[in-house]
Amino acid sequence: MKADVIIKSSAIFDSVAEKPFRGFVAVKGNRIVGVGKQDADDYISAETKVLDYGDKLVMAGFHDSHTHLLMAGMFRTYVNLIDARSEEEAALMVKKAAEESPDKEGWVVGFSWYHVFWDNRTLPTKKSLDRYFPDRPVFLVNAEAHGAWVNSKALQIAGITKDTPDPFGGEIARDENGEATGFLYESATGLVGKYALVFTPEQEKVLINAYQEGAKRFGITSVNDVQPYFHGNMGNLEVYSDMDKKGELTVRIHAAPDLLGDLDQMEEWRKKYRSDKLRVEMLKQFLDGVSTTHTALVLEEYTDAPGNFGISLNDTEAIKNAVPEAHRRGFSVKLHSCGDKSARMGLDYYENAIKMYGRNQCRHAIEHVEMLSDEDLPRFKELGVIPSVQPEHVALTQIFDENPYPITLGPERAARTWPLKSLYDTAGVLAIGSDCPVVDNDPFLEIYRAVTRLHNDGKPEGGWNPIQKLTMYEILRSYTYGSAYGVCREDELGTLEPGKFADIIVISKNLFEIDPSEIRDCHVDMTMMDGKIIFERETEQ
Repeated sequence: MKADVIIKSSAIFDSVAEKPFRGFVAVKGNRIVGVGKQDADDYISAETKVLDYGDKLVMAGFHDSHTHLLMAGMFRTYVNLIDARSEEEAALMVKKAAEESPDKEGWVVGFSWYHVFWDNRTLPTKKSLDRYFPDRPVFLVNAEAHGAWVNSKALQIAGITKDTPDPFGGEIARDENGEATGFLYESATGLVGKYALVFTPEQEKVLINAYQEGAKRFGITSVNDVQPYFHGNMGNLEVYSDMDKKGELTVRIHAAPDLLGDLDQMEEWRKKYRSDKLRVEMLKQFLDGVSTTHTALVLEEYTDAPGNFGISLNDTEAIKNAVPEAHRRGFSVKLHSCGDKSARMGLDYYENAIKMYGRNQCRHAIEHVEMLSDEDLPRFKELGVIPSVQPEHVALTQIFDENPYPITLGPERAARTWPLKSLYDTAGVLAIGSDCPVVDNDPFLEIYRAVTRLHNDGKPEGGWNPIQKLTMYEILRSYTYGSAYGVCREDELGTLEPGKFADIIVISKNLFEIDPSEIRDCHVDMTMMDGKIIFERETEQ
């Protein structure tokens, strides 16, 4: 068979062999028709386009196993406050962005502020926003996406008063008089989010395209879109489907709506939205929050908050009952877990589902797996549960000495967080994602963090809990094959093998041969998705 495109390199990484090899990948239409170390002449005709990338790394496209797609598009569109070092500086950044935006009405939205990075580490209030936005509502999601900073106008629209009760799994921060201060914890963000995060189909397409523009530059060709937020699903499947039919999707979307939603509706969606680029075969929900705000469910009390074992963000009894029903219907479930107690709960729920209905095609996952007890580690393999992890979370702060985990968890327990290598070795598979917009979806950040476990100041020496480092083979195989396996598509995606979809990327350097310090400076030079080149860096200059 003659190929349309031949991709040559001295470093072909097929996500099967442990090291790259000199060879080629042959593409016909949207499929790979040949991969080899021998000469590619048998695949070449006068019409074949031959691309020789020298010693650059050729590999399968990245599959981000955990992204909030619509919010990731917002992250690329709205003001990013990650560099602010005070409440006032952040408020001024929002003011400047609003003044420069053509939209002079409606909600002002922003992302990634984090009081932990501020000089005084004090939570913000509505007063600083009210000075600049007395009449426009403001909704600013924090860096972990588990809290929001809002102004008085936003509270007014949401009808939040001193008499408004805290929702299940959340809290409205209040002053000494009981008035809402303007910070909303966990599920309380949904009280305002349901008004702030509402978009027309046209607006959603703008956000999706903003995400896709970044994704193709990062070599991301598949994504798991975890849709539930505190006010409902983020992402209109009909919009995705319309873009799919029009050939406008440049990532394969594996949507995971609300586990606690109408499962009959989910079954209809699974049948309706099923193509090579759009699937609805997973469901997702939160078991807990995050340890930095003491909302992750932990087996031992927080070191800096005696008697506090975290909180459930949802009715865990409802989740416990929903998991077996989802399993029976053939939906893979993804449960958010940052604490060791919630990880145990999730594994218990999956084990119960298997006992009730037997094993099937489902590949359930625990998302994040920041903490895990030794006795629960082997259960991933025993139950066939996928650990879905985001290595960049290892470096929550730029500077290691500012890392809050040793404070909240204690040094000994903090040193056992993110057991990536143990999970890989025990489960036999890892799925890698970014959790964008909690962090940027730049894969080179995830790769760097997985192989070094260093913060951006180069500390601690040797890496944080260095026995949990992944090798380059392990992280790249997990970022491709592992994530594809997690969505039951390892026969179509995730490796460079004949018959699979031609989702192929070229990286500027051979990651297997460079010093780890160079990883973050690497970039994607070419992205091919479904047999079409959708990005070439040379043309972007």
